Amino acid sequence: MNSLDSTKERELTSVDNREQLIGMIYRAAAEPEYWPDLLEHLYMMPELQRTEAPGKHDNSSAKLSQMLDAVSPQLSMAQSQYSERNQLLLEHFNQALNIAKRIYQLEEKNHSLNSLLDHIPVGVILVNAQSEILLTNELAEETLQLGQGLYQKNKNLVTQQSESTELLKQYVEELSSLGPNESSSRGLPIQVNNETDVQTMVILSPVNHLQDPLLERNASVVVFISPSRPDVELDLAAFADGYKLTPKEARIVNYIAQGMSPPDIADKIFVSYNTVRTQLKSVFKKTGVSSQSELASLVLTGPWGMLSQSSRHFDFGTPQDSNARYFRLPDERKLCYQEFGDPKGKPVVYCHSILGCRLENFFDQVDIAAQLGIRLISIDRPGFGGSDYHESYSFVQWTADLKALLEYLNLDKVELLGYATGGVYAACSAAKIPDMVSHLTIVSSGDALTYDSDYKATAKLYRMHMKLARDFPNMHRLFTNILDKGLHKDPNKLFKVLARDLEGTDVELFESPMFKEKFGRYLMESKVQGGNAFSDEVRQVMAPWGFEIEDVKVATQLFHGENDKHIPLTLAERFIARAKNARLEVIPELGHYMIYQHWPAILESIAKRKS
Repeated sequence: MNSLDSTKERELTSVDNREQLIGMIYRAAAEPEYWPDLLEHLYMMPELQRTEAPGKHDNSSAKLSQMLDAVSPQLSMAQSQYSERNQLLLEHFNQALNIAKRIYQLEEKNHSLNSLLDHIPVGVILVNAQSEILLTNELAEETLQLGQGLYQKNKNLVTQQSESTELLKQYVEELSSLGPNESSSRGLPIQVNNETDVQTMVILSPVNHLQDPLLERNASVVVFISPSRPDVELDLAAFADGYKLTPKEARIVNYIAQGMSPPDIADKIFVSYNTVRTQLKSVFKKTGVSSQSELASLVLTGPWGMLSQSSRHFDFGTPQDSNARYFRLPDERKLCYQEFGDPKGKPVVYCHSILGCRLENFFDQVDIAAQLGIRLISIDRPGFGGSDYHESYSFVQWTADLKALLEYLNLDKVELLGYATGGVYAACSAAKIPDMVSHLTIVSSGDALTYDSDYKATAKLYRMHMKLARDFPNMHRLFTNILDKGLHKDPNKLFKVLARDLEGTDVELFESPMFKEKFGRYLMESKVQGGNAFSDEVRQVMAPWGFEIEDVKVATQLFHGENDKHIPLTLAERFIARAKNARLEVIPELGHYMIYQHWPAILESIAKRKS
């Protein structure tokens, strides 16, 4: 092949690579779980293989352009051609970030709508003018799945009777045609099944006044479904108070809202039909309506009806652990902590990992700390769990916070135990307030990433996080929140992403349901405030730490997995070489998450040590 042919082949390869990269860029924008693949691809470029001194990086878009320059093969062409090509890539990349951010914002907005709908005490279905179902809340979804008179067929809302389906369709079309200032509603009793007389009351109202078509996805009509389950009743106390209804009248309203006819109500409450009619007329007069469907509409679409709390539990989010405690710092920030073990035992302060929180207690089905006589005090760092976020936090600031808490707890001296990034926080406190630290234990942590060999020894995803946070902190923060949002939709994807490039026992752990339950619980609590604290900590690890390992003079014990792919063993070895009064125990065959397997032994070593 002559040189001309060779050049053409390289040019074609370059074009293919660029097209492939652009495709990856936009796929990542729509599907957040692909961001690691994209950024890993970028960071595998030759220009980014060198390691620079931490804290001396330009965060401008020109730096990103230089990063993207590395995508192209080094062909003999004018620099202007490079600039034009890579400027195009840069524009695609920035566009993808904007798309991802917009998708993230819309999903947040839509998530708020879904959460609101799920807390409405009746079934809610949004449909378009063709009766196609666009959105449902939990109660409506339950009604559709159980076949309580309403069904979904080819995306359309239908009933089990063709006459009712046609009438439902007619009402939807009629209400969809109303102008923005017109208002109306229709009521339709739906037979639950052919074997009984039980009915579900359906109220249809237009949504023509809503001004956000993107959010509503062209919804035209909202369908309210009364609860027909026997264990679900409407709590109409507020409704009765508002309209001065008697208890008997409120009971009639409840049954009407559930779709029952007056004769059926009479049979159910053992009174005459005329009695029900009399009470119903009184209700009509008090509420200002003239028909049963208008009454049902008033109940189901108004602010009055609420489900009895005893009949349905709504998940308002993960409840705060009742054992959590709070301490107000001198600058008024709230610090959240939790205690495990023996309240009168040896005090040990635990510093959690970057993916964890105060709940990290790796054998929490058995209180090993209590058995060993240890008072384990686990603290949420700012922005994690229940502790207030601090935008410009540092390892040194953490030491000041810890000192304040220890003084509040009347503890003159404690042992420190830190896992992963928590090990750096623990080491900083041992260096800065040695008089308050009797001993330091560090698990799966060590010196800072410094050399090319350090980066090459880490898992690709971890390496990508480190470099991205170091070079482009704003992008890393956006990426972290987008990725976190996307992956939490499907926890299995989360575990797959985190487990990539791991080996041996770490892979086995990530396949364990028990590990997933624990790890997922710790992770979810750590991220209740979002991903900003996580992103800040990654960047902080890559910047100067604010202390020297040589200043750690208290007796220190390191535990490290032989096959750790997050914090290479060489970093732990460098730590003990610098700290002087430190020793290292290497756990054969285990990896970064070996604390889940070695937790009892770690606590036993602390318990045996004399204070």
